[in-house]
Amino acid sequence: MRYFRDYPWGLQLLLFGLMFFTLLSGVGGVVPVILAKSTGFTLEQIAHVGPASPAALIHVAIIMQGILNFCMFLLPAFLLAHLSTPRPLEYLGLRAPGKSVQLILVVFIMLGATPVFQMIEGLVSKINFGAAIKAEQEANDNTMSAFLTITSFGSFVKVFVIMAIIPAVGEEMFFRGVILRFVKQRSRTMVLPALFTATLFSLSHTNIYGFLSIFLAGLLLAAIYNLTGSLWCSIVAHLSFNGFQVVLVYMSNYSKPVNTYLNESFISPYFVIAGVLVFGLSFYLLLKNKTPLPPNWTDNFTPAELAERTNTL
Repeated sequence: MRYFRDYPWGLQLLLFGLMFFTLLSGVGGVVPVILAKSTGFTLEQIAHVGPASPAALIHVAIIMQGILNFCMFLLPAFLLAHLSTPRPLEYLGLRAPGKSVQLILVVFIMLGATPVFQMIEGLVSKINFGAAIKAEQEANDNTMSAFLTITSFGSFVKVFVIMAIIPAVGEEMFFRGVILRFVKQRSRTMVLPALFTATLFSLSHTNIYGFLSIFLAGLLLAAIYNLTGSLWCSIVAHLSFNGFQVVLVYMSNYSKPVNTYLNESFISPYFVIAGVLVFGLSFYLLLKNKTPLPPNWTDNFTPAELAERTNTL
């Protein structure tokens, strides 16, 4: 079998792009139609759900969200890795963390960063970008509010899987596992790859007010991957960030303080200060326990394989 790694960098990128857009156009066009015909809802209804929408409609919309996220990010990255090398997990960076404590530290890093990111998004939302941008953001917020309508433990599990686990695995494999790797092959440092992938990562979320905070989260996830050498650490960090918000929404059904926290227009300065302290301490400890990506982490062949190819030629 001839793997993609045998082809030039540009051709590999082209093949990945064709794979991504084929899946995007195919799944993106077929799945909504199938769900609409099988459930009786229209495509317009599914695409514009809100908190007041019927529970059955919200269920269909969030299932579609999960399928699309899986097919847009996880599946292309998984296929590319298997078509590129006989070591797909290594290609994607899915190796064990250098130190087990890193998994704990990245959780606290993201928990500490969460109120800071929320504060940034809240401040950006106060900027007047015009009526069109405001309407688009309100539509996005309504959809997210509908997805986070959690009325039972069963719906909590469903939302947690679709809004936290699937994006954490798929988006990290796609943006940090594949795109970051591609860009790093043409860059001497991690600065440009991290900036580029964070920009794409933020754009993919179509959250205008949250663009800056999601961009910073993307940079942080790239830094975590670089410092630990394991994509599992950035997956756990991503899962912590998304999952923490889902857990808070679920807890708000039973806790008045949590409900008040979620409905405040501005994050309390005390939460932000506490977050900065937790983030700073956790990130410092991660630096002290770092096991960085090796210099040759983007190589398509091992030294032994290169020697064998040279002898064969």
